[in-house]
Amino acid sequence: MPDFKFISRTIITGFVIMSFTTTFVACKKNIVEEVIYDNIIYQVDTVPVYQNNSEKDRLKTPLQYISSLYSNLYYSSIPSNILDNLVIYRLSIGDKTLVNEMILNAMLKDPVVTAHIPENYEMRNDVDAFVEECYLRFYLRLPTEYEKYGLVNIIEADDEIDVVDVYRSFLLSNEYMFY
Repeated sequence: MPDFKFISRTIITGFVIMSFTTTFVACKKNIVEEVIYDNIIYQVDTVPVYQNNSEKDRLKTPLQYISSLYSNLYYSSIPSNILDNLVIYRLSIGDKTLVNEMILNAMLKDPVVTAHIPENYEMRNDVDAFVEECYLRFYLRLPTEYEKYGLVNIIEADDEIDVVDVYRSFLLSNEYMFY
């Protein structure tokens, strides 16, 4: 004779397992999360282009000057240890113009920087384009017609002027000290 308690217990256990399985496993709803990117940044900073130099009315701090100098010459941001050393170096000498010139000359002699600087024949092949490129790169604006005319004439009149001299004149100018 069959044991009804065992059969009923087996049926109840099977029913509980089946209801548990269908409730917690079979009834799962797949949730799909849709992510919309509305502000994607590609590590390209927007740089304002000024109409003229009168819009620049704030003097760069020593940190800003050294950082912008480094980024304009090396095409990358300055590592913090180099920035700290240059700021300490700058603070240790009283004549800030002399220190700026020394830092700039050291950077212009670096082979990494000279690899990014155009050759003299490239400058002389298209002086107008070179002058515009320098104004945009260092002053963040286009030159006025008078500035362009004057600098093109200076470069074309003197064969001794090279790209490093032009870069040095831009980077040591008063306008470069402001933003």
